[in-house]
Amino acid sequence: MHDDLTRELAEREFRHAIALELREMARRARRALLIALASDTHGEDALAELEQADRALAELDALAARHAFVALPMLGDVRRGVDRLACQLYQDGACDSLDEDAHEAFLNRHARGLTALDGIGPVTARRLFAHGISDLDQLRALGPEGLDAITGLNAATLARIRASLAADAPAADAK
Repeated sequence: MHDDLTRELAEREFRHAIALELREMARRARRALLIALASDTHGEDALAELEQADRALAELDALAARHAFVALPMLGDVRRGVDRLACQLYQDGACDSLDEDAHEAFLNRHARGLTALDGIGPVTARRLFAHGISDLDQLRALGPEGLDAITGLNAATLARIRASLAADAPAADAK
């Protein structure tokens, strides 16, 4: 009985320590996002803060993956928000001064959510992102005519995306 109580207390202390770590990571992500959102320049300062927020979210993801008792259902929504902000900054020209490697890394990092749809690989995701689409909800809202307006997507790619969106529609409606 004493061993069970000791184990239970140790487990509670462990979970409490993890909760404190999560809270600190969430605070860092929140602070960086608020600074990025408040940035008047939408330039390098905003990108630097966005990168801080992205790192904090990656740490949260990693911590949640390591501990089965950590559930962060809102993390997907926060990630979408970060990617939408990144897309807005991209559209505003904040990435224009980045070198080629940093530019591609930025696109890859913030367009990756689009690859969740069958038929969209990294290249197509980057193209969509460059046209202001950062997540699947925005892609769904675009509709067929909007897809046609995106330059750089060939007919086969457009057909795959349309088919995947049609197949994905019941799942999206259920959410």
